[in-house]
Amino acid sequence: MVTSSTSVKAGYRFGPFALDPRSGDLSRNGRPVRLQEKPRSLLLALVERRGELVGRRELHERLWPNDTFVDFEDGLNAAMSKLREALDDDSQSPKYIETVRGRGYRFVAEVEVIGETETLSPEPSVPLAPEPWPETPAMPPPFPAERMGLVTKIMAVMLSACIAAGGVLLFVRWRTAQARPVSIAVLPFANMTGDASRDYICNGITEELIVRFGHLAPGQLRVIAPASAQTYANSGEPAQQIGRELDVQYLMEGSLQQQGASIRVAAQLVRVDDQSRVWANVYEGDLSDQFAFEESVADSVAHVLPLRVPALTRAEYRPGKYEAHDAYLKGLYFFSQRTKQGFQQAIESFSNAVAIDPKYAEAYAQLADTYNLIGQYSWMNPRDARSLAWAAAEQALSIDPSLAEAHAALGFSYWYYQWDFEDAEIEFRRALVLEPANVDAHHWYEQLLMTAGRFHEAEQQMHAALDVDPRSRILRTNLGWLYEYEGRFAPAIQQVNGVLAENPNFLAAHYKLWYIYSAMGDQTHASEEFQWVVNAIADPAHRQKMQVLFRNQDYRAALREFALGDDMEYYGSIVDGARCLAAAGDSTGALRLLERAYQVREGWMVYVQADPAFAGLRADARFQQLINQVRRRS
Repeated sequence: MVTSSTSVKAGYRFGPFALDPRSGDLSRNGRPVRLQEKPRSLLLALVERRGELVGRRELHERLWPNDTFVDFEDGLNAAMSKLREALDDDSQSPKYIETVRGRGYRFVAEVEVIGETETLSPEPSVPLAPEPWPETPAMPPPFPAERMGLVTKIMAVMLSACIAAGGVLLFVRWRTAQARPVSIAVLPFANMTGDASRDYICNGITEELIVRFGHLAPGQLRVIAPASAQTYANSGEPAQQIGRELDVQYLMEGSLQQQGASIRVAAQLVRVDDQSRVWANVYEGDLSDQFAFEESVADSVAHVLPLRVPALTRAEYRPGKYEAHDAYLKGLYFFSQRTKQGFQQAIESFSNAVAIDPKYAEAYAQLADTYNLIGQYSWMNPRDARSLAWAAAEQALSIDPSLAEAHAALGFSYWYYQWDFEDAEIEFRRALVLEPANVDAHHWYEQLLMTAGRFHEAEQQMHAALDVDPRSRILRTNLGWLYEYEGRFAPAIQQVNGVLAENPNFLAAHYKLWYIYSAMGDQTHASEEFQWVVNAIADPAHRQKMQVLFRNQDYRAALREFALGDDMEYYGSIVDGARCLAAAGDSTGALRLLERAYQVREGWMVYVQADPAFAGLRADARFQQLINQVRRRS
């Protein structure tokens, strides 16, 4: 008798492991390895793309294709933890899976692809007698005619139901495909003039095209925000990688050249999947015609993709003088730097723009944003920042009541400076109705919800902001901050460390990591982050003074000096000083500083109610009275 054949199915082998892609079965030295569905799918996704970076968004869509707001960070971390345990892998010294912090994972082990083969036993030397044919079973008696008719009807109904169900499924899939918006990223235009002072023009063209595309076909076109696009300036990364990381189908690329008084702006639209050029054009002329060039690009893109462009709900404003627009572009460039000097230069540029053209609502709105943030960063007296931001936002809305940026700026002022959560929420919601993809409105609304303890809603707003601006350092950092407020310290640390892995000197991330470790009571790591912050922000004399305290006394002594030292200047606030004293165990001193912050109406007081740093004070009646006073003020 011939023995049965054995087969080896196509699959992957790495180290002692073998993976069957059809069943998802994993074995080690021939023995099955138990692996749950999500870790198994995660492994298969990484092995199939071995050697390549697989982004977190891509893994999200593969593991949770129908759950937009699934607790993805925790889910992916849990799946990866179980997978590493099954592979006996170490994230710090990986043999199989490398973590690219904040971006995704890469399968780094050598993989052998096993082909489909069949191995049969040899024919026996002595022929065997043939086995008898099995007897043909007797046919069952036929159905009576009336029963046969009933069966036929039942089968017809079942067939119709199957066809209908299949039709519904196909229709749903078609509608889903139709509903998914086309996605595009406008990469920073390259300055090829040889003059670095023209960088602001390239930056301005990029930002204005992004805004124009965002208004072109809401709901049909997803446009990546400037901050994420800017991370790819001069990166040299291939289109397919940028497309995967930003989750877009098309990239707009361009360059600026100059000869005398004339400029030459080239632009092209590239399809990510095959890197083919879908459209290209060149504009030559004067910068005063920049609006015409941008309008031409937008019209061409709408035609090529194609998009159903609705009638404009608000007319585009064009400054009467080019000098006003030029000053506005300079303001955008300086604002994007998010430094003290950058904010100061942005205020000067936006102020010049509105002085030249008093009807320039967008410039007023950007001026309001700049005053809001320079006051929040403690680089301007908060009272002055509040009044100037409010006046600029009000002026913008008096010119154009439908300007989303101005409503968002007004919402920030209501919330942060006036502690008026109700009116702030109205303004943020109004901004998002007017411009659903407005990143600032989503972000600031998330901060309001976080400080109000409405964490689930805050996460929804943050994910909406990250969908438009996925590479933003501050958004990704503040997502970790939100996790801290929720008490989810492990994902908070992982989220912020992911930002620092790509941007080791990002001050806000070190600040937030210090907050997280302090709230956890992890003084060892909190002390490390605190020292980093002090070294980054203090002048040499104060830095040396703090180092002496660390060396001769301890972390708590340094915290007290940071909070109470007469000659210490730092990036922070009175509320930060209260955080320091709370971390040092000085509840009385922390309360005293919070009362002082309340008296001067420091905006950071809106964070205190839900801040884990002050968890130890919440049972104190004086603390509760302080919080109630903040929420009553408007």
